[in-house]
Amino acid sequence: MMNEIVVVASIYFGVMALLFILSKLFNWEKRGITVGPLFLILKTSYLNKNLESISRRGRSIWRIMGNIGVPIAIGQMVYIVYFMSQNLFNLTYKTSEAAGMVLLLPGLTISLETLPYIVVALAVVLVTHESAHALAGLTDGVPLKSAGLFFAFIIPGGFVELDEEHLERSPLSTKLRVYSAGSSANLAAWTLVTLLFINFTATLSPFYEGPSGILVSGIVPGGGASDAGLAKWDVIYSINGQPIKSVDELSKFMGKVQPGVALSLLTDRGRFEIVTKPHPQDPARALIGIYPFNYYSPKYLLPKELPYHLYYAEYWTSVLLVWIAIFNMLPLYPLDGDKVLHSIVSSRSKDAAKRVRIVSSIIFTSIVGLNIAMSFTNFGLIRV
Repeated sequence: MMNEIVVVASIYFGVMALLFILSKLFNWEKRGITVGPLFLILKTSYLNKNLESISRRGRSIWRIMGNIGVPIAIGQMVYIVYFMSQNLFNLTYKTSEAAGMVLLLPGLTISLETLPYIVVALAVVLVTHESAHALAGLTDGVPLKSAGLFFAFIIPGGFVELDEEHLERSPLSTKLRVYSAGSSANLAAWTLVTLLFINFTATLSPFYEGPSGILVSGIVPGGGASDAGLAKWDVIYSINGQPIKSVDELSKFMGKVQPGVALSLLTDRGRFEIVTKPHPQDPARALIGIYPFNYYSPKYLLPKELPYHLYYAEYWTSVLLVWIAIFNMLPLYPLDGDKVLHSIVSSRSKDAAKRVRIVSSIIFTSIVGLNIAMSFTNFGLIRV
């Protein structure tokens, strides 16, 4: 595993170094391409034109959605302020009721297995968020200076750059619609993705049937399955002649099995004889040593492991859409929550707005930092 990481990292840094050299030799910046240490930015008029066209065609719809988004975003701000404060109290006095908070750091808090799903989820979050800001601004007549795509370290996404001077001169209602649009759009996207996730089997039905077995998504080292030669992505159809069509059926079956019992597994690679082993935390519980997932039989020439990847991509997209949407409304500079609060206060007094921004950012930087520090103290390093 370590050798694979070194090879992948070497290729990645080598490619980025080559792109950087080529960008300087051929002056790519004139074509809207900027390459720097661990990032690549592509500015394109194509996206500008498409966003402007979309904003013109649905101007009345975007205005209505922008108006709805403002109270939703303010509600998110109230909730995240309450949640972060309450969670810090729980971390201090009621640890069992607290939620652990962690920075998403590839290789440290994010495992290499989870990383691809996080990357997909962040791309959805960023594109949705930035597109909403652009459409809200264009609908209210705020010019779009640039739009494009970026690749920062390993995270792909999109960005928009509105005319900040024009936006600053705009009415309060315009500012609120623009600054609220990103988080509100993320919340709307979360609703859609969550509906797909909840109805996962139904959304697969045009392409897959099932569940009709157990897909082995991983093997526990030293377990019975490992000893018997089972491999990742094998499919288990039955155990001791009893059909096992889902993870729930597997759990019920194994609940009646004792450690040390021999089992005969029928798979798509033939029959395997394994001996169950005791669970490390519960010696009375028998394990066959796999990470199970429902197997969906493809109707067409599709990979049998695709539903597994789609499931976790939807899961992480749902999780990150809602939490980034809510967290982004924290009144902490430079988050959108800070911009909403600053706009409201500055409509009455610019001097007061500056003071509120400083005080609010200090307070919530401290609260966020303490939440992360206390989470580490109470739960150790959280890894996903």
